[in-house]
Amino acid sequence: MTTDATERSSRAALFGCQRRLLERIAADVPLAESLEMVVLLIEAHAGDGMRCALMLADTAQKRLRFAAAPSIPEGFQLALAPFLLIAPSMAPCGVAAYLRQPVYTRDAATDPLWRGRSRIATRYGFRAIWSTPILSDANAVLGTFDMYYGEPRLPSEDHIQVIDMATQIARVAIEAKHGEEILRMVFETAPGAMFIADLDGNIVRANEAFATMLGWTAPELRGKNLADITQDADRPPLSAGLLPPGDEIVARQRRYLGKAGGTLWAREHPSLWRDAEDRPRYVLVRVDKLSDAGDDPLQRLSPREREVLDLVIAGKTSKEIGARLRISAPSVDTYRSRLMLKLGIKDVPGLVRFAIRRGIATV
Repeated sequence: MTTDATERSSRAALFGCQRRLLERIAADVPLAESLEMVVLLIEAHAGDGMRCALMLADTAQKRLRFAAAPSIPEGFQLALAPFLLIAPSMAPCGVAAYLRQPVYTRDAATDPLWRGRSRIATRYGFRAIWSTPILSDANAVLGTFDMYYGEPRLPSEDHIQVIDMATQIARVAIEAKHGEEILRMVFETAPGAMFIADLDGNIVRANEAFATMLGWTAPELRGKNLADITQDADRPPLSAGLLPPGDEIVARQRRYLGKAGGTLWAREHPSLWRDAEDRPRYVLVRVDKLSDAGDDPLQRLSPREREVLDLVIAGKTSKEIGARLRISAPSVDTYRSRLMLKLGIKDVPGLVRFAIRRGIATV
């Protein structure tokens, strides 16, 4: 067979893969199944020992996770998990997502991006690792497509063609399931306590970790309003500060009610989830337990004093806090004096040290 004939045959096979994938997506199969099919068909088409993985970005555009990697050892996935932040100086997939451009590792044993982590790759026989970001029309990171080889090499033009097709198909699959399905995948695989609520604070779904924290079951929490499981009736709604122009993740303190009647302090990290038309739809909330009620000195504070405390340790001035809470700067100073008196703390540095010890702030 001539070189031209070989290229035509390869191109036809690639288009055949593309057609089958699009047919599966049009048939409304689950996202996980569509992504795994992308990986398996690309691996079969390559036929040269190449292995693939598709990663998804979290709702906050901060971290990646393996979503479809049937040929990648679980041990490798677990070992690499701490380095999957979307940031520089991380694993190549995280760097590719951060830069929004491909990152090609010729040899993980010597590449600077793998410094301190090369043994993770070589232990599982991976040398060449290529990562390409999957981007939406708005340039948001949806995930990455990654290719692995057992020997040092860089991608050829044929590889680039395959990568382009894989990222395009993965993008179609992900965006086709942009709403409830992608939320469900991110949510159900999260190891920490999380729940999803609508913009009115009604819980749409709670994972087992969050339900267990409060002594409920996940189905029991579905449909409850946040006011039903929290003690602070005057706390801000979940969506406060997340709607335009804010639209960033914020951390807040809230007192949650357990099913058996106890209370616990928790720090919640809400992020706004938009639908395919960029309309605010859900609030996805990660919850970190701080302490049970009882001898906790934080219990002495009123809800408003807790709000002021949160903002003081975040480095906000009295004027900034007043604008956020819609009270005067002198009122902020009064609340700050009261809360410091209740906590037995004499100055702001002491307040910050207290917050770090209590897990309210980090260094």
